[in-house]
Amino acid sequence: MPTRWQLLLRPTDPIRSTHIPPAQLHGLACRLLEGASADHHSQTKPFAITPVVEAPHAPGYATLALNWLDDHTTPPLDTLRGEHIRLGSQFFTVEDVQGSSAPYAALQALPATRRVTLNFLSVTYFTRSGRWIPLPDPELLYTGLARRWNTFAPQTFPDPLTTSLRETVRLTAHELHSAPADLGPASRTGFTGQATFTLPHSAPDDLASAFTALSAYAEAAGIGAQTTHGLGWTTTTLHSQRRTTNSKDQQQRPSRNRKTADKSPQSGYSP
Repeated sequence: MPTRWQLLLRPTDPIRSTHIPPAQLHGLACRLLEGASADHHSQTKPFAITPVVEAPHAPGYATLALNWLDDHTTPPLDTLRGEHIRLGSQFFTVEDVQGSSAPYAALQALPATRRVTLNFLSVTYFTRSGRWIPLPDPELLYTGLARRWNTFAPQTFPDPLTTSLRETVRLTAHELHSAPADLGPASRTGFTGQATFTLPHSAPDDLASAFTALSAYAEAAGIGAQTTHGLGWTTTTLHSQRRTTNSKDQQQRPSRNRKTADKSPQSGYSP
């Protein structure tokens, strides 16, 4: 099942910046996770990693998350507490490890929606035919999520369903900013920000369920290219289905209730 470990890190030198280049994040993820993977050279890796950021509730500490996608085996990262890790020239002590999981079956059982907002917290980009694409193209986005899901989940989405999804889903709103990906000589331009994707109200229920599950899955799998390097870190807001009401009901309903009704169900992961 998709599993996340949130690591709380105490830096040896707290004055230094917590910025870690993507290549070093990738090296750490491979050391900690690839021993549990059967294929070290697979193009679709069973893990993703987030950037190192300042811990919001622990001043002077840093945090990162490691996400594992393979449903057949899970690496024992709970034993990392107290270990020392190196990221480039910076050293950290793992002060705490918090694990959480969201089984594939639970993602499929989420209440179906036809509107989601994805929040791209680290630089995100896509590739196609050898070209990089710094835009949240819905076809590329959901094709990539479906490929990762079908590689690691015990129950896959049939090809006709994923084809229908990528042909139907639409990008309907966005607030994005161009941003460089720190990849050394092979620099790329990507984006951060948020984007909203929708299905038409006429979309069948099985399509809406797949759309919902894959959108929630983005929190574990990441979005786009080089998610094993800290790129494509994403959180998901699933907007509830709006009920049809008459004008009298709409006038009587408190505004705070309308806001609450639009909040997302939880996917099982902590933000």
